[in-house]
Amino acid sequence: MQVFHGTILTCDENNTVANYLVEREGRIAYIGTKLPTQYEVVPPIELGNNVLVPAFTDTHMHYSGFSVLHKMFPINDTDSNAKILEQLKEYATRTRENIIVGFGATEFAVSEGHLILKEQMDVACPEKPAFIIKHDAHSGVANSLFLDAIKSKVSNLRGYNEDTGELKQEAFLTACEFITHGMSTKKVIDSMVETSDFLASKGIGLICSASGMGFIRDYDFDMERSVAKGLDNGMQVRVAYQCSNVDKIAKKDMTRVVFGNLDGTFANKDAALNDSYVTINNKGVSYFSDAEVQNFCIHANRSGYQIALHAVGDAAFEQAVNAISMALEDYPRYDHRHIILHGSLPTEKALKICAKYNIMISVQPSLLTHIDGVKEFVDGIISEDRAKGINPLKTITDMGIKVCFNSDAPASDPDPIMWIHDACNNANPEESVSVYEALKMATINGALSCFDEKERGTLEMGKSCDLAVLDKNPYEIPVDELKTINVSELYLKGKPYKRSRTGSMATMLRGMFPQ
Repeated sequence: MQVFHGTILTCDENNTVANYLVEREGRIAYIGTKLPTQYEVVPPIELGNNVLVPAFTDTHMHYSGFSVLHKMFPINDTDSNAKILEQLKEYATRTRENIIVGFGATEFAVSEGHLILKEQMDVACPEKPAFIIKHDAHSGVANSLFLDAIKSKVSNLRGYNEDTGELKQEAFLTACEFITHGMSTKKVIDSMVETSDFLASKGIGLICSASGMGFIRDYDFDMERSVAKGLDNGMQVRVAYQCSNVDKIAKKDMTRVVFGNLDGTFANKDAALNDSYVTINNKGVSYFSDAEVQNFCIHANRSGYQIALHAVGDAAFEQAVNAISMALEDYPRYDHRHIILHGSLPTEKALKICAKYNIMISVQPSLLTHIDGVKEFVDGIISEDRAKGINPLKTITDMGIKVCFNSDAPASDPDPIMWIHDACNNANPEESVSVYEALKMATINGALSCFDEKERGTLEMGKSCDLAVLDKNPYEIPVDELKTINVSELYLKGKPYKRSRTGSMATMLRGMFPQ
């Protein structure tokens, strides 16, 4: 049994601030302003200037992909292609890896204003296949040796550019499968266990991972489910299957299904838009027809699944919302919790449909801030005026639509403190929300989207004692200083978070064969 004394932000519907929280057997036995007499014999843990909040939730990431990519050759804090090529050359001479994979490059953070080219990589790395993946994990650039190794698989796919070495869309996903196919299971699981530690350092206690892409035979899905069940430190991992085949989905035991991406990203200029990009004369890429998306949603909704659709541009957002509303007209469901992932550029008419049918939206609040130069880049490709419509959180919230947060990791690192800061300091100031609203988006709304609201998301009696300890009170500092808050500690089921006590393979086996 533990008693916490200090400032406790419950994030409940009344925005209650408590002074005492009692943990017993991993659950919250009491929370309130005055400590009941039966608990007075327990020496309290004095919070001092620290503050307790519910553990945070990341409602959409790619757990295994994020884990693996952060083990690759890192390319960060690099302001020129010349430096990237120098790093690549140096890394190639000392590594024992047969295939070199780098992660983190971006054209708008380098002085040249464009990605490195295949011919430049051939000079820097002439003896080994090499592939440099962009920061958003949706495209990359390969040298000639890498292209030769996968040419038979990608030459007829969308997104293949032999001249520049750039791989996007389906060609990129095939390249990822080629890379992960050669990885040892132990290496992948080691990375996933370490990622749990990273998430805990950010105060995250619950994630929802979309799996089934980038690995041969959906190997990531099976590994993630086993690791999720095998972790013994309280970290909660919900695994959703990313697939467009309802019959294939039926063979998996799950609640959430993620349809394949409806469109691309702003970084690749292939997010599907209603109006053309400013810099190129096209409207991006729609991966599926309206009929295909609608047919999937109708079948998935009738089968009782929670539908999650990945839609970035306004055209994709409308396509997603229309498909879900059509499915609900076909077969009404009260507590479906269907959700749009990203919904970065929503339209007014589509938001009205979301409000009518109770469709949730999981936004990436740090989309325009997680890398230097990204806002200017987006302003330049869709216009500054249109970019003001990205993540209109206040408008969405005022319409009664539930909003939660995601990182889309590895597209960006999970960082709930930055999510809260960016939600309260929106790039369009008129769309900023209150600290309380931002906290709810990072906690209870996220738990709600995962059907976990009865167990976690707020600090209330009977719930799991999942707590994040912050070194400052977000209600008492200026909103432009929210990003200075640090997570001091994470408690899951009442215990301070610790790395999984058993090895990575034992963790997976424990998940595969639970006792």
